[in-house]
Amino acid sequence: MTTFPFLEHQAINTSRVNPQQDSLNKMFDPVLIEFDRVMKRHAAFDLFFICLCTAEIITLATSFAVLAHSLVLALSLSVLFFTFFAYFTLRIYFQTKKPEQLSSIKERYLNLCKSLINCDEGSADYHNALASACCKLANKLHSKEYNYYIPPSWFSFLVPLMERLSCAIHWEDIHLMKERLLNEAVNEQIKFVKSHPTSLEAHAALANAYVMLSGLYVDPRKLEGYDEERWIPEKKFDKSFDEKFRFTAERAIEEFKILSEYAPDDPWVHSQLAYSYHDLQMPMEEIKEYETIQRLLPTDKDNLYKLGVLYFQQGLNAKGLRVYEELKKAHYSKAESLIKYYGSYEGA
Repeated sequence: MTTFPFLEHQAINTSRVNPQQDSLNKMFDPVLIEFDRVMKRHAAFDLFFICLCTAEIITLATSFAVLAHSLVLALSLSVLFFTFFAYFTLRIYFQTKKPEQLSSIKERYLNLCKSLINCDEGSADYHNALASACCKLANKLHSKEYNYYIPPSWFSFLVPLMERLSCAIHWEDIHLMKERLLNEAVNEQIKFVKSHPTSLEAHAALANAYVMLSGLYVDPRKLEGYDEERWIPEKKFDKSFDEKFRFTAERAIEEFKILSEYAPDDPWVHSQLAYSYHDLQMPMEEIKEYETIQRLLPTDKDNLYKLGVLYFQQGLNAKGLRVYEELKKAHYSKAESLIKYYGSYEGA
């Protein structure tokens, strides 16, 4: 059986060990501080006008009876209207400028990283190090949208409300920043593939970059550990996110297929294909990959169990029962739980 050492783990290491890694890691804090400064500046703008409009409305409501027959009422209404007009006009302007600010932060970060990578542009180390730096910064932003407004400990009952408010205000900006960073990682690995088109390492790194990007668009309800209590923006469930997820997942599958052509007997490649087919809800293709893994690793009972579950879920009960019997004979701990999936097929 032909195997490749760098394909033996489910997580691809997109960067080789290099002496610049510690220096690259030190770039996170200043970049995140600058990013937070931009986010909080926009939040302060929104909060100022919300407070101002609220104060004007309360003042107008409490003084309405006194001002009802005076010119002051008309003037107060004019001030309130002008405040709303100024807010929405300025907000449109600032929202237009925000993508430029985020792009500027990303470019400065990339330029700093490039200055610290002491290897030739176009080499495997160069592209992997830069892609890895982008992925790591994107990971640093994970769930950050929930943590901008944390109340004091004695107001802990406000935590869910403040998390929701923070996410509602900031999630699109966090998503945009992560999307740009992960797209940059993909672009770096595409450059790597173009300069080394037959390199298995290049295609493996590109596949991993696509997998990470697809994770940005996956339906949160399909993720393990999904928290139903935590508020999630509705847009994350809409059709545009699903289309982007499928597009990037299909690109990852294509790269894994290339690896499969070069390394047809490497179980890791087939397991990655199985995961991708699962995410794309292509169960028959997923079954074929697990069957291939079973042929390559006949003693792997965990893989056989997954295959048995899929057989039952797709109505292939005869095959599922054969798997069940084999696991029973092997005294596999989860054999009894497998039979619970019998009859789970719901049809098309």
